[in-house]
Amino acid sequence: MGSDSEAKAEAERSDGKGPKPGRGGGPLSRVMSVSTIAILLIAATGVSFYQVKTAAAGKDKGKQASSNDEENSNYVLGLLIAGVALIGNAAVGALRKILSKYNIGSAQQVGLATLIQGVTAIIQCVYSGDLDVGPNFVASLPPRAFWMAAVSGSVLNSVVKTLETNAFSTTDMSLTVPFLAFDPVMQFVVGVVVMPVACSYLGFGCDEAGKSYPNYHVLSVLCIACGAFMLGRGTGGAVQRKSGAKYFGPLPLGSMLILLNCVIYGFTSRLDKVAIKAAGKTLYYAYGRLLMASTTLGGSYMSGGITMREIKKFSNPKVMGLIIAICIADAVYMLSLYQAFAWISPVYVTAIKRGGGILLSSILGVTLFGETMAGRTFPILTICFGVTFLCL
Repeated sequence: MGSDSEAKAEAERSDGKGPKPGRGGGPLSRVMSVSTIAILLIAATGVSFYQVKTAAAGKDKGKQASSNDEENSNYVLGLLIAGVALIGNAAVGALRKILSKYNIGSAQQVGLATLIQGVTAIIQCVYSGDLDVGPNFVASLPPRAFWMAAVSGSVLNSVVKTLETNAFSTTDMSLTVPFLAFDPVMQFVVGVVVMPVACSYLGFGCDEAGKSYPNYHVLSVLCIACGAFMLGRGTGGAVQRKSGAKYFGPLPLGSMLILLNCVIYGFTSRLDKVAIKAAGKTLYYAYGRLLMASTTLGGSYMSGGITMREIKKFSNPKVMGLIIAICIADAVYMLSLYQAFAWISPVYVTAIKRGGGILLSSILGVTLFGETMAGRTFPILTICFGVTFLCL
């Protein structure tokens, strides 16, 4: 009798009808579910944000009314341009996923696209007078600090683009793009942990070393981490592992590659800033793209990835059409991003780019590639919420 009762109880637990083993049973597991924790974090973040902004408004009331009016004169237009930037960014990801169906190597497609962009940008710099190709060519070259930052940043950006292309080709967009939310998380971590050390020993990043962060930024980071955890593990068993897909621990391989990219982003953004200060955005974009092209194509050639068979793939009009479309979408993304930065605060642009971009890319994954949103909607919205408040 005793063994029959134990077997029955075990069967009920396996069917989800009985209490789970462990202390507390069913009620505790329901109260402490990941979804409940996410809801509590969202509420705490909203309350903390309201308290901080209310206190700041009380201190600054009447002091900066005129300056705020001037700052927000192009606010709506800036938000619209930032929206164009996120559409361009999402379009690049979708086009890369379509291109992966033609079995084009990640390094080859990134290398060719950046080569086209770099050559076009150099022509534009010569035409506009930013680059002198006459007798003063050597004297017009950027200083040493630019080249150190540009070469380091371009090599790392080549790695980022290659890993991103590989991630989109092997894993659903709705399971990879949301992990780009860890970009601002790593920006936050690098600014708090790495920059003070870099300032002390290298004299680099001292403008960030003494910066403090409000409580709702810390809570926003927890929201993003919680949303990513739900997205990878699934909520209520709704997310199913795809047969044949590669996994690294609990997450798809593509999601792990995006997470690695976010770690790299935390450092490339600082290198980009140094290079832009040394030579300006236009020249950095031109030289940076050519450096990325030489890195990816050179590495592919050295590893035997560039063969006549691979080169012939680019003779397909559809493949070249997609490559050119990627170049155009990426140019729209970058130019819109720069213009949005000129009109509104970068924190708003980043919030729209990452928060809105995650949602838009997931929708594109469903509509264009037949991906499912089962069990992914709440985790994605949690990530979007965390990214938005982290950038405010």
